[in-house]
Amino acid sequence: MEEKVFNSLEMDAIGEILNISLGASATAVSTMLDRRVDITVPNVMISSKESFEFSYMEPAVGVEITYVSGLSGNNIMLLKRHDVKIIVEILMGMEIPDDEFELNEINLSAICEVMNQMMGASSTALAELLGEPVNISTPNSFEINTVAEFSEKYLLENEPMVVVRFSLKVEEALESEFLNIMTVDLARKMLSCFGLGGETEADKAEEATPVVEPQAMEFERFMDPPQSEDSNRMMSQEEIEKLLSQSFQSDADADVQPEPVKVEVKPVQPAPPPVEIPPVAANVVIPQPSFAPQAPAVSAQPKVINVTPNAELQNQGEGVSQERAENLGLILGVPLEISVEIGRTKKNVREILEYNKGSLIVLDKLAGEQVDIYVNGQCIAKGDVVVVDDNFGVRVTEVLRKI
Repeated sequence: MEEKVFNSLEMDAIGEILNISLGASATAVSTMLDRRVDITVPNVMISSKESFEFSYMEPAVGVEITYVSGLSGNNIMLLKRHDVKIIVEILMGMEIPDDEFELNEINLSAICEVMNQMMGASSTALAELLGEPVNISTPNSFEINTVAEFSEKYLLENEPMVVVRFSLKVEEALESEFLNIMTVDLARKMLSCFGLGGETEADKAEEATPVVEPQAMEFERFMDPPQSEDSNRMMSQEEIEKLLSQSFQSDADADVQPEPVKVEVKPVQPAPPPVEIPPVAANVVIPQPSFAPQAPAVSAQPKVINVTPNAELQNQGEGVSQERAENLGLILGVPLEISVEIGRTKKNVREILEYNKGSLIVLDKLAGEQVDIYVNGQCIAKGDVVVVDDNFGVRVTEVLRKI
């Protein structure tokens, strides 16, 4: 019975994350097998220890990977024994009869190396998705005979597991599927990097609580004064002049003027028809110019600044330069390892196991061709092989890069 741990969106996200990561691992396996490999169509489900079933894959081979950094937890991959046999045959370059195939040390090492390449590429893709480095331990492979044996050893009571079924296709050799099993906590960690899977019961309760929006304050009550009924009536010319005279009188008492201000008052003209004043004008006080006392002018005299070099700083600078020169001398004395590579070749596992005394290995370079010169593992030059006093040497003919 499937447990309700993740919603449909989170289940799809888990499948997409693993599809991207294991899709990258298909490229690594394809390089090892020298064949096209497709790992697609993830099917995500949640299973408990009691409901977990993979009898159609028996006998199976399991590979356990532990995340060292970036993520925490284990990841177990289950493959059919027949599929492992086909992969080993491709690596060895030879067919193995079914009755002769066994999971000995060589075959287990071969499948572990395949899984190491797969999960290494998968971890790199996961690191790019999660935005943090992800490292894994060395894969540990084991044989599985029954579902009960596997469940008893690797599954926990009352703790659901995330099971993802993948389709595995190897060009002209294999068309099957395998299982990827991880803990719920590991899946939540992956989802949390994308803002999913982090909801708790408290979060859900908080979302269910209706949010009360704060009411906007009535700024109009503070900005605009209350309007009275008298503000709607029209003011006469006499009331306007009285209001202005009161304003002049209050400003004259409050401010100290440096000089008396003469105001020329023109004769009052006959009162014109009443002018309609907006309501706000009844409470507006017309500001009058106020004159601040002037400060006495001070003539600015140019300042003369004497700048003298600091002898201590100069001596310190000379000391730093001398120290850098000494450090450079120390660096120039560091020994570097120089190696010469005359050629390379690539062989499969079967051919390497057949090597013995007298075996001939043909390299990818022709006789007389220039060799590569390496310094600390980096190719910096090319040259010709020479003999100096019964010792091999190399005459540099081309410098590729400066150290």
